[in-house]
Amino acid sequence: MNSNGGVVNSGSGTNADSSSDRIEIPGAVVEYLHSPTSPDEVAQIVGQAAKDGTGLLIASGRTRLHWANSARNISSGLCLRGLSGIREFEPEEGVIHVAAGTPIRVIQETVNAEGWELALDPPGATSTIGGTIASAATGPRAHAFGRVADVVLGLDVVGADGVRSKCGGRVVKNVTGYDMAKLYCGSFGSLAVICGAWLRLRPLPVLREAYVVGMAPTAANFEMIRLKGRGRTVRALVWTQSPGEEDTPTGALNEATVVVEFAGSPEGVAHDRAQFASGLNLESAPLKRVDALAEERLVVGADPIAMRIRVLASKCEEMSRMLLELGLSISIDAGVGVIHARGRLDQSSSLLEIRRWARSFGGLAFVERLPEDWREGVDVFDDQGDSASAALVLKDRFDPGRILNPGRFAGRV
Repeated sequence: MNSNGGVVNSGSGTNADSSSDRIEIPGAVVEYLHSPTSPDEVAQIVGQAAKDGTGLLIASGRTRLHWANSARNISSGLCLRGLSGIREFEPEEGVIHVAAGTPIRVIQETVNAEGWELALDPPGATSTIGGTIASAATGPRAHAFGRVADVVLGLDVVGADGVRSKCGGRVVKNVTGYDMAKLYCGSFGSLAVICGAWLRLRPLPVLREAYVVGMAPTAANFEMIRLKGRGRTVRALVWTQSPGEEDTPTGALNEATVVVEFAGSPEGVAHDRAQFASGLNLESAPLKRVDALAEERLVVGADPIAMRIRVLASKCEEMSRMLLELGLSISIDAGVGVIHARGRLDQSSSLLEIRRWARSFGGLAFVERLPEDWREGVDVFDDQGDSASAALVLKDRFDPGRILNPGRFAGRV
């Protein structure tokens, strides 16, 4: 395939998946997939690609393949779903070692049975641990869980030269010097292929509850909700809102819906619930409501635009009002200042304007979905000079031959 994209068809072979596994990504259609079942096979495939100077698409659960810039010079795909399974699980220590293609739900089910939980809730039923780490994908429970990097103790990777290596380990004290595992989190497979991970677990909470409340979408109400979300057992706090109808006489915004989830000891949950409920009419909601909110962000449907904007929490309401005025619907993780916006925009310059607003509020804007004919003028990660320059330096250091996901990361490297 040339740098302008196109169909890649390398013919049949032992590693090729069926035609139903054809992968379409921005900039390319990949019809030949290597399907290794061990890190050694991954190393052989990547090493051969390095010798041939051909690019590889790195994929696993395929949940977030559209979250990237257009591919360049992709010749075949490397599917990691064959690297699946729990390698080691130490319940007494609260750590687990898993292969990259292992579904998040499988890990959760395994550790839950022993009284632990994995502090990751990325959207997507097919999300794998490798893809979640590579994309640094979080869900509404990032309010309590924090970053993906906080869960990762160590990684098994294959570099762009086909050489296997490890960084970190099963315990934090194994890490000396710079923690390389943190570097690979959120690098979208552009620096190395993640083959396995040591993960830190958390005790499973004794009690979990979820509630929903509707309210007027005022700045005062948003600030009240944000401050109420500081309770120690608040696990997720999501404010959702749609723009008002243009033909309404007042132009009033639609009512906001707030979903809050508590998790912890019965005493702690009871205390925080009472504090949160003060002055509000909380209605019980199924715990699945929080999962459904995450899925809605991933399944954009007919909406051609989807963005994720992170700003200072104190500026979140002002940023969200600007997005609503543009006609976008919003879903806000109020406690961490992350806004998910979706809908339609008339021109690509609006995306760049949103990005400028986000920077003025101490943050950045990441584009998850956009029309194909807008991609040339928009770096979906961030077109700020410092970010693009850092990505280029790292790519030159770790993948000078542009073998791993070429063109797809920040700065189109």
